[in-house]
Amino acid sequence: MDIILKDIVAIIKEETENINKKIYGTSFLEILKEKILNRKDQILLKNLQIQNSNIDLEENINIDEKNLFFKLSYYQNPKSILKFKLNKNFLLVVLKEIVKIDILNQNNQKYINVSLKPFMGVTLSKGTLCNLNFPKNSLIMQLETDNVDFDIEKK
Repeated sequence: MDIILKDIVAIIKEETENINKKIYGTSFLEILKEKILNRKDQILLKNLQIQNSNIDLEENINIDEKNLFFKLSYYQNPKSILKFKLNKNFLLVVLKEIVKIDILNQNNQKYINVSLKPFMGVTLSKGTLCNLNFPKNSLIMQLETDNVDFDIEKK
């Protein structure tokens, strides 16, 4: 599992350096998601050896004034996180199994149901309220970023 973590972190670092420095927030995460998914053949899941337990691997990535918090999680048993309010802009990419997300529509207070298959992802903005349902044996990549306010024109 550590090998997959290192592979994905290397891809994130390389692709982050190639994204325009003026792009940040959810736009940045959406571009990064596409770049990661385009390189999915470099993420070797076939040789994945997972112990019989839940695993959370975390790493902070700091590149070009962007602070990214990366988390790779394996859930041996089903897990649900209800009424999860995002404190930061958030990218979720499913690597294994089908994950269900219920996103609260702020206008009518009803949930929108989304199912993500392997190598699909969703970008959510700070303040979003959602329910996350992870099935057993799911492998999930999460990436959070702070909205850093800086004036790029002075650089």
